[in-house]
Amino acid sequence: MIGYASEYFIDNNRGRSRRNVDDEPEESEGRSPIGPWPHGLSSVFAGLGCTLGLFNISRFAVLSIHFGSNFILQFLMLSLILGVPLLAFHASLGQTLGAGPIDMWKISPLFQGIGVALLLAQALIGMYSIVGVSWMFVYFRDSFITKQDSFRWAEPFRHYREDNFFATSILNMSRRLEETVPDYLNVVVLQRHALSSPENAFGHLKFQLTFNLAVVWMIVFVSLSKGLRSYGKVVYVFSVVPVLGVLIISSKLLGLIPVYRGFFPQTEWSEFFLNPKSWISAATEVMLTWNLLGAATMQVTSHNRSGKKLWRDIATIALLTLTVLILAAFLGNLCYQLISLKGYTYVPSSFERISTYSFLRPPGMPLFPSNSIPLRHMSHASLVAGDRVSKPGAAHESGYQVIRLATELIPATLAILDGNYLSPFWAVLFYFTLILFGIAQQLAIWHCVITGIMAINAPTLKSWETTITFFTCAAGFILGLPMTTELGIFVVYFLDYCLGGGWWVILLTLMEICAILMVRGRPYSGENICIALFGKRSNCISLWAVPLLTFTWNVVMPVALLVMSITIFKSGGYRDLWIWRCGKGDYWPLWTREVGVFVQIIPLLCIPIIGLVQCYKYLSNGPADIFDRLANLYRPAVNISGIADEDNTATNSNTPSNDSGTNSSTELPPAEDPPPKYTPPPSYSTATGTRIAKLLRQSFRRSVRRIQNVLGPEIVQPPRPPPPDYASVLVEMNLNRNDCRENMSPSSGANTFTAAGKISKKKHAQRLIIEVF
Repeated sequence: MIGYASEYFIDNNRGRSRRNVDDEPEESEGRSPIGPWPHGLSSVFAGLGCTLGLFNISRFAVLSIHFGSNFILQFLMLSLILGVPLLAFHASLGQTLGAGPIDMWKISPLFQGIGVALLLAQALIGMYSIVGVSWMFVYFRDSFITKQDSFRWAEPFRHYREDNFFATSILNMSRRLEETVPDYLNVVVLQRHALSSPENAFGHLKFQLTFNLAVVWMIVFVSLSKGLRSYGKVVYVFSVVPVLGVLIISSKLLGLIPVYRGFFPQTEWSEFFLNPKSWISAATEVMLTWNLLGAATMQVTSHNRSGKKLWRDIATIALLTLTVLILAAFLGNLCYQLISLKGYTYVPSSFERISTYSFLRPPGMPLFPSNSIPLRHMSHASLVAGDRVSKPGAAHESGYQVIRLATELIPATLAILDGNYLSPFWAVLFYFTLILFGIAQQLAIWHCVITGIMAINAPTLKSWETTITFFTCAAGFILGLPMTTELGIFVVYFLDYCLGGGWWVILLTLMEICAILMVRGRPYSGENICIALFGKRSNCISLWAVPLLTFTWNVVMPVALLVMSITIFKSGGYRDLWIWRCGKGDYWPLWTREVGVFVQIIPLLCIPIIGLVQCYKYLSNGPADIFDRLANLYRPAVNISGIADEDNTATNSNTPSNDSGTNSSTELPPAEDPPPKYTPPPSYSTATGTRIAKLLRQSFRRSVRRIQNVLGPEIVQPPRPPPPDYASVLVEMNLNRNDCRENMSPSSGANTFTAAGKISKKKHAQRLIIEVF
């Protein structure tokens, strides 16, 4: 009984330690092999670059013009319900695991393909979106004028017009902003010289575009060449300065609009719940703002020191992001109001040719039937570098334009105000702010790409960090050269149409959440991931925030992501790429659609392909039991540091390591079993649960034995001898007792005989009990 009790206490103590290991992650997990941030606020400003950039500022301002205050309120609602929880999930997961999208899957190697797909998505988006940042350098250069001069986008470009009306306007010294502003974008910035027939243009490189692209990539290389030591310092400039710039510009420009005009004239409160296009645009913008760079957010927070409470960082990032976006909405509305005061009508443009890229209608000019429809009733599709507004009946127009706020609204407003009403300094500050926003977002994207490559073998590749940074930046520059040609804007639109919709990134996020919270589970459940947000000690915030976030991540988020992915795919017109038959009204040729589908499914195909490789790797080597191999494949009992827990120490001694996939050449000596600790007897409910678990375990073992008997030869064990009869045992005990009495003598050695008799009787009884049992 003593031995049985000792085994019970030992097993109970071990079970309790297993529950502790499964319930709470190790404290040492929040250690990234790349190292920590050099400053405490570096992760906050780097995370701000993941949610705030040049492109979503422009999209938000334009959509607020099209839909009014309805869009802003819908965006705020969806951000609080889905956007900010998504940001919190990626941030807390990165700090909990201390890993990025590649090395985080040590917790579940079967889903390694999701990390590769996320990294590939970040690389593709960063490769083509950086071209838009290089275009801002041209606007920034031409903003340096005096008060007596006019902006270059207010001057005519008569050599690229099909008629001679522009020559007459030059003689009359009248400005036609409906032509000069779009001509500047296409002629000076993009250097398109075959505007009348762009399909016949020759795609040679443009020096200005190539040089500006090289300058941007050089800035990225210098900022990331020393890893976190350099990135942690420059992020203060690229994140703090543009936020201050937006605040200063808004305080100056918002006072120019008359009070009686009001804001957001397109607002129709009666259509708040009835206009599906506004809700779809708001949901798409939420996904592009908070979820598109989720892998980069995870990589940023993986460098945090262990034990840091993230909720303050998340709140700061969310407040700054929402503040800048709302200020951008007011700024876009200011531009729209000033343009309307001059008699112009703002209409959506399309980049293809001269007859379609004008976005202003002069006073007295009638609108086309397609432009008479209110903007809030047109079909919208938000992409990364631009947005698309589809007009009814325009089959050969995409309705796409890049960075409308910086290329259409702001230049037109500055040309209207001129130097007499507004100093050119504000134009310089505005475009400088946009350049800093764009570079900050590119740094966050490319840091994720570089660190993901180094995560393949961090101890070895860490010393090659500068070399890897150089070659990745060089590869990004070379792959971006086709976008610096005459047809560069078409290439940007094609990549933005294939990759910038974001519906497939939403699918990757859905798979990531299901793999971590539903397949892997403890110790990486929602409750434990929230520890990175609020810490282990409960407070007034964590008492309600932890259950709410856990419910949102496990129930609300998967359903919402699936619905939004399907809705965005259908409403954005992305299924046109999957129609592989020729028609008269097709915008894209057949071979282009096939290439676009291939570009879209490459990241998605990484998941099953890498999953099959991992299955072969883990099922062909490892423990003898096939169930242990399956457990090592999808739910290994290791933490992110590669330290095995007590459940898997014995079975994983010959399992391939999760870091390199090779067997360990040396085995550590087994640790001594600690002495058992006293555990109080189990309660009624605990005993009942233990009995049920024992019955289930015995049933499972019987099932495994049946499977083994079917798959392999049956092992017949030799029969054990039956225990002795109970009656014969009693007779033998009585005979031995009588023998002892006969041999007893009443001499002085009676005490000695009594002691010896007790010892022999005790040994004999123990021998009989052993024989019986």
